[in-house]
Amino acid sequence: MSLSASDRVLALLGDGQVWTARRLSEQAGLSLRTVRRAVAGLREEGVVIDTDVGRGGGMRLGARSALPRVRLSHAEALDLVFALALAESLRLPMLGAGIAGLRARLSSTFAPTDRAAVQRLRRRILVGLPASEPIRRSWSEPAAGQARLLQEAFMASRVVRFRYQSREQRVSRRCVEPQYLLLNHPVWYLLGLDRDSAAGRTFRLDGIDQVQMLDDGFVAVPPGALAPEVNDWFQAV
Repeated sequence: MSLSASDRVLALLGDGQVWTARRLSEQAGLSLRTVRRAVAGLREEGVVIDTDVGRGGGMRLGARSALPRVRLSHAEALDLVFALALAESLRLPMLGAGIAGLRARLSSTFAPTDRAAVQRLRRRILVGLPASEPIRRSWSEPAAGQARLLQEAFMASRVVRFRYQSREQRVSRRCVEPQYLLLNHPVWYLLGLDRDSAAGRTFRLDGIDQVQMLDDGFVAVPPGALAPEVNDWFQAV
């Protein structure tokens, strides 16, 4: 996620130093005009920025400054909803009891039609018991770019092609409907309909690469239609 001009300026002001507009411009890689507009925008949001006048003066973040409003894109808000839902489903005690309420408040920021879409997507993320120790040791985090492409295809209900390497080191090319994401913490799996075999298949995400999202869409089917045992071991977030 790239930082906005206001975020860059705020990050620099937050170090406690006195900053001139020109120095902010140089450090943030922004024009003087953009820096001044960013400072004005932060003040409108309630951020207290003190100004030292006179020779050698500048700006600094006020000691009692309020935090600015968090600005999230639709995709970022959706990511956060899912992250909170997953944290809630995993019952992580250190995250406190307020996660459900926070997730509900965040979900309420979506339009009604978008809220319905969020609920449909949540039903396609299934959580089971934590992975066994041998499975955990064999797990490696997927490449961020590949995981993001797969997530986008999952959320948009689009078919994907990818290269898959199984734990037995067998390599194959697949064309799959990414119907469900399964989590045995920390290990993620894709449960999909393999279009070549017309059958449900499960793939570990760390074995997937060379992801290509196609134009073809698909309609979600019940997880038990793809793998009957899923209903016994997983539940939706």
